[in-house]
Amino acid sequence: MPFSFLVPAFLAGLAALAVPLLLHLRQRDKEKPLRFPSLMFLRRIAIETSHRRRVTDLPLLLLRALAVALAVLAFARPVFQRAGKALGAAPERVVILALDRSMSMGHTAVWPVAMDSARAILRALKAGDRIAVIAFDDDASVIQPLTTDHAAALAALGTVRPGARGTRFAAALRAARQQMAAANLPSAEVLVVSDLQRVGTGGLTDLALPKGLAVRGIVVAAPSAANTSVTALSVQRLGGGAAGRIAVSADVRSNALISARRATVTLTVNNREAGTRTVELPVSGLRTVAFDPVALPPGEAQVSVALDPDALTADDSFHAVVPAEASQRILLVGAGDLAPESTLFLERALAIGSDPAFVVERGTAGTLDAPRLAAAGLVIFLDVLPPTSDAFRNWIRAGHGAVVVAGPRLRTVRAQPGQLPGRVTGEIDRLAERGGTIGDVALEHPIFAPFRGGSSAALGSARFIRYAQLAPDSGSVVLARFDDGLPALLERVEGSGRLLLSAIPLDARGGDFPLQAAYLPFVRRLALHTAGYEPQPLWRTTGEGWRPVGPVADLVIATPSGALLRPDSGATRGAADLEALGFYRAYRERAVGDPIATVAVNFPIRESDLTASPASELLLGIREEASDPSAAEIPPIAEVETRQRLWRILLLIVGAVLVIESLLGSRGWRGTATRLAVESPPGGPAT
Repeated sequence: MPFSFLVPAFLAGLAALAVPLLLHLRQRDKEKPLRFPSLMFLRRIAIETSHRRRVTDLPLLLLRALAVALAVLAFARPVFQRAGKALGAAPERVVILALDRSMSMGHTAVWPVAMDSARAILRALKAGDRIAVIAFDDDASVIQPLTTDHAAALAALGTVRPGARGTRFAAALRAARQQMAAANLPSAEVLVVSDLQRVGTGGLTDLALPKGLAVRGIVVAAPSAANTSVTALSVQRLGGGAAGRIAVSADVRSNALISARRATVTLTVNNREAGTRTVELPVSGLRTVAFDPVALPPGEAQVSVALDPDALTADDSFHAVVPAEASQRILLVGAGDLAPESTLFLERALAIGSDPAFVVERGTAGTLDAPRLAAAGLVIFLDVLPPTSDAFRNWIRAGHGAVVVAGPRLRTVRAQPGQLPGRVTGEIDRLAERGGTIGDVALEHPIFAPFRGGSSAALGSARFIRYAQLAPDSGSVVLARFDDGLPALLERVEGSGRLLLSAIPLDARGGDFPLQAAYLPFVRRLALHTAGYEPQPLWRTTGEGWRPVGPVADLVIATPSGALLRPDSGATRGAADLEALGFYRAYRERAVGDPIATVAVNFPIRESDLTASPASELLLGIREEASDPSAAEIPPIAEVETRQRLWRILLLIVGAVLVIESLLGSRGWRGTATRLAVESPPGGPAT
């Protein structure tokens, strides 16, 4: 594995290798002359001296030189380089192949060309070139990370099929940018094999790419953008119950046809043909095809409208699920002496409308036990207080709702439960002013949705002679006020449910509101919002998630192709990704019998527009990242530490060498003085 040095200037310290050598050659035992008066009394000792012109202790010298050399290398910070990344080595070619798998790629003249182009890119690679494969639509998946194994990339490419989702080039380029950053590449080439639909360029202006990332589009669009598609369904209920019918109409869109053409449009309900129409489609434009009303089968109905197939068959049919007629049970709770005519307007208003239809029952507060509450979606208390029982409180927190309409009875009640969003403190009489009006409303609230866009004046036409005076509590929201500034409607959220306190009289005794045009939409929206009713959409779009109501543990979902899915209750919280066109059905435990829920899935409407953009426009609006290009060469901190840890090892070896040198220099003959043999002076030892 090649390596280099982070601080090569420290290598100049290798010159210090001469220091131990000089020390070994240096004569350290300098004799100093000492004057002595007479030598006659001293014994003569012969001292052997020599000049250090040769190294007499080579092992010790080598150890010291080794310590110096290792210390110099450690301070120079050696760092290992990756294979093929040595300094000065020629960079290999890095290709990131992004293959479009959106619905439009299913065109009969596009997909074969796209696959052939992608394989040609792989065949053009040289040995050692790296390639990654990304499949994208409105999302991107790396199906083959960067590799030099071109056979593996080719195998991964063979698993890609055109799907039913939309196109978003920004997703593919983001995935390519992540591949480049993860591999610490200073440069790479992104080849986008796509029909380059113009509708897929959304989001590119928010994208920034590194300077070294080159993007090139490989256009495989069909010779013509001609296409016809079914883009929407409209279903209207006619009547209800067993005699109910539905009237279905479909929007058929044509684009860039060579000439106008006739097409056959077929309606099927629960897989049975229910109607056929022949229409003249313009070169470009929209036709709405209406079918004769058909009988609505019991339960939910699966409705499909199909067009004569063309080169892009995925958008030639459209699906919807018409749910069984929904109903909401409403309890009108009043005092025991509540006269039937006092709720006449309210009951009539609730009875109008369908999907859902309201089923109204009357009762008293004492009859609100848990079973009766469980069957109701909403309770309206008419000038009486709601119960303080745990059953009612838990019922509210479970997602239900109640409205308390304050009247003359409640203004005299001192002990009012704290669960209400406010208190009734009195009564306002504005008879002398010929009544007050509603002055301010929160139009953004769902209750007042029918009065947006200039329709709020309808609420101001009602006049109120007497109404309750409310004092909002903390945590409540004032949804409407009278023209004198007093609260008219308060709301408080309790768990998943909600409680509302209204000073707006819903009968004719306090004003003329029931006689105004705003009364019906106000009462219906008040009931729907308080009950927490959410209408089921007729269809969903590919790429969305779907989680049927209920526990996830035993849930089984059958896809349009018949494959079975068991949603994960962990990360996805039981939601299934809707990837295919058609009907998804949910079952309990096993996929047999009647499904507990069904959803229709259709393609993104814009995907039917096959208009292509030139490859040169693919990068229009994309910004270059402002970061330093050299930053791309900086590897992750953990990798840097791993590749530079050799200096620590060298310092440890230096320490070990010094210990050995110390032991070696202080033991044996090196640690003791050597007495030389004494030569006797001529004539015998001195006396």
